[in-house]
Amino acid sequence: MTRPFKILGISLIVSLLLVCFYQSGWTEERYIVKPGDSLYSISKSFGVSIEALKAANGLEGDSIRPKQALSIPSSGAKKVAHVKGKPSSSPPKKHSVGAPKRDSEEMDSYVVKKGDTVSSISKKVGLSVEEIKRMNSLHTSNLRIGQVLSFPKDQDRLDEEAEEVGDEGDIAGVTQTEAEKGETPASSPLGKWNNPEERNLLVRVVKTFLGVPYKLGGSTLKGIDCSAFVRKIYEIFNIELPRTTREQFSIGKKIGKEQLEEGDLVFFRRRGNSSHVGIYIGDNQFVHASSYNRQVKIDYLDTPYYSKRFLRGVRVKELGSES
Repeated sequence: MTRPFKILGISLIVSLLLVCFYQSGWTEERYIVKPGDSLYSISKSFGVSIEALKAANGLEGDSIRPKQALSIPSSGAKKVAHVKGKPSSSPPKKHSVGAPKRDSEEMDSYVVKKGDTVSSISKKVGLSVEEIKRMNSLHTSNLRIGQVLSFPKDQDRLDEEAEEVGDEGDIAGVTQTEAEKGETPASSPLGKWNNPEERNLLVRVVKTFLGVPYKLGGSTLKGIDCSAFVRKIYEIFNIELPRTTREQFSIGKKIGKEQLEEGDLVFFRRRGNSSHVGIYIGDNQFVHASSYNRQVKIDYLDTPYYSKRFLRGVRVKELGSES
């Protein structure tokens, strides 16, 4: 009597193991970590989330090491076939505009040099310190000479997937040549600050919007685009701005980069003749609703990407002494 029960017990255990394998994906692949790899780059290469990679490999943190073997969940099987050069019988999936897919072929590498810090590199590549650490699975800001960091390619940064609502057409008749020469037409601000503290208050209000989701055509805290963001800020300070960046580009006092003060609008060239707008907050920083990052965030004017696309500043309000 004992033997049949043993056989039944073994059968149940095997059945449970089969169920577990089925649920976790019998087609899991193995990947050997290479120097410079991060969970972020591997997740993009195989089309799986970082969380799925960590769960499949029992990882508590984001650290991985060269030659480490990782299990790739089955949802990445089609991507694995592509990486290995094997044709896939299934047609490629279409990805939504709101969540562009970026694989390893769309990543640039940066080799850490003597004197580099995460902060200095963030200014060079136009990404925040937090983004750099997340993309490269860095738990601290410590870097070593020769370390390889990965970033999205430059052209992906600001050439966003769609213009703002109603933003088609010429940018208020101002050519790129005019912007490069620093020529700024005579113009006037739309109002005056009561005192410097009121202008400082605007900067504090701007920062409260950090992290608000980006949404093309949106104008609320549930989702907002770049022109609606600056319009919403100035509504709080009794100034009604036009809705689109094209219209906002033509109002106010036109100024150059060296004249920028807190609260000024900053404009950047995008695809075609359209533009992108943010609010300058001092220390060479501006806040904008970024469709690339899908949220309102801070960036630096002196990063190569934004520096070469800068068109001009617009002063909406000025202090009485600046007249």
